[in-house]
Amino acid sequence: MTDHRSATALARPGRAILLGAISAMVAVAPPARGQTPPPAPTAPAAEATAPAPGAAAVPATTTSTETATTTVVTPAEERSHRELAGHLFLPSHLIQDPFSVTSFGSYFGVGVGEARGPELVDLGPPPVFAPDSKWYGYTGLAQQFSLDVRIIEYLSARLMLLAGAFQGTGSGSALVVGTNVRMVGDIELKGSLPLGKHVRLALSAGAAYGPVYNILILDGLVDVINQCRADPNCTISAGDFLKETDTVTWNATLSAAWAPFPFLGFMGNVQFLNPRSTGSTVVSQNGAKFAAAAEFDAKPLVSWLPLGVSLVYSIVTPVGSGGVTTTQNTGFGLFYTGRKDLALGIEIDRNQGRLESSLVSEATLAWVDFRYYW
Repeated sequence: MTDHRSATALARPGRAILLGAISAMVAVAPPARGQTPPPAPTAPAAEATAPAPGAAAVPATTTSTETATTTVVTPAEERSHRELAGHLFLPSHLIQDPFSVTSFGSYFGVGVGEARGPELVDLGPPPVFAPDSKWYGYTGLAQQFSLDVRIIEYLSARLMLLAGAFQGTGSGSALVVGTNVRMVGDIELKGSLPLGKHVRLALSAGAAYGPVYNILILDGLVDVINQCRADPNCTISAGDFLKETDTVTWNATLSAAWAPFPFLGFMGNVQFLNPRSTGSTVVSQNGAKFAAAAEFDAKPLVSWLPLGVSLVYSIVTPVGSGGVTTTQNTGFGLFYTGRKDLALGIEIDRNQGRLESSLVSEATLAWVDFRYYW
């Protein structure tokens, strides 16, 4: 009995050794063809160990590396509402642009001119004048303010105020040319529509009102002499020398702008005019105004040269019998173009037409044009 138990006890260690050897042989043996080896056991993740007191904390490391990408976004340059195909159109008091903008403008002009009037050839009585035989000089100035409000993308409103005066200077000019003062207020509504990236059209309508005051000493003297010759009991009043006329002008304008290149732009206007003047008599007339402008901006070609050049021509011509007086203007301008929200420049204009007293006139004026957009 004792020998049997001892043999069994000795056999157990040998059996364990034999089973361990068989397991090791199976583990290292290559798998059979077409058989997928069993997955290797995954080692448990290492537990974070707390640092010893007083020791610096060491950040845990991982087997994957994260790469941070920083993208720098450059904001797009803001586009101006007076811009077409990269070209910034220049302002002028001689032509209307077709853009729907919010802006404030100031145009200040001074100039000199000549008017052709009658010349006294015989004191008489009665005095004898040779009509339209002598040129008389005069000087003048004007100030115009304009406010445009962009209501929506395709609709804007415009308010304009103008005040101007001129006076005869030189020998006999104060008598013949006299003194003229005028004020005008204008309000318009404009609808504007882009046609692609290079063309924009607009249609506007409005009305202007303003009084005109003329102090004509020579005309007054002639009227007084003629009245007193017919009636020895005639009376002389200030109204014989001061003439006041109130004028309401209705207008409708079609305007267009075209920019084939960022450095080149063109504008055009066709305008219908219907002034109605009330003074000693009531006169209603019809007329049309045609205007064209060409512009060149050097900045798109030479970045350090923000200089713009403009050439403008306009003509007002009568429509029908008894229409408005023909007037022509030619303007040349130099402008600063370094900022999209600012237009600043000088315009030189040549005007050919008639004064309110109907005298044939030619004048040259210099204008300082300022317009701020926002």
